[in-house]
Amino acid sequence: MSNPLKRIKDYIDFKGINISAFEKSAGFSNGLFGGQLKRNRSIGIDKLENILKVYPDLNPNWVLTGRESMLLDPSDDMDTEWKCRERQIAHMLRHNHDEVIASLNNIVAAQQQTITMLEQLIKQNNGSETT
Repeated sequence: MSNPLKRIKDYIDFKGINISAFEKSAGFSNGLFGGQLKRNRSIGIDKLENILKVYPDLNPNWVLTGRESMLLDPSDDMDTEWKCRERQIAHMLRHNHDEVIASLNNIVAAQQQTITMLEQLIKQNNGSETT
């Protein structure tokens, strides 16, 4: 008997995506989906929502019940594939964008510490010159 995780795995196989790339694209930690699949566990609704946002051609009704077709619009598969890839790229760009901003914020914080230390050195030097 098939369950939602196995149906999602069928979709992943159909699309030719490896599990680690799928996990990354859906914003999961490494091994989360694969581990749940191996242990025959379930998937939370929040995880399913992430999957459906990144893979809009995946039919939610099919994932949950096994009814209807795997893809929402199989007659327009090429257009759906393009939209799916476009959303995947946008998702990755947003994710990388957040990493770049976090990295830049770390640089700014380090520079602020350096400025503070340099200001203290200047004050110490000015104080020693006047005495």
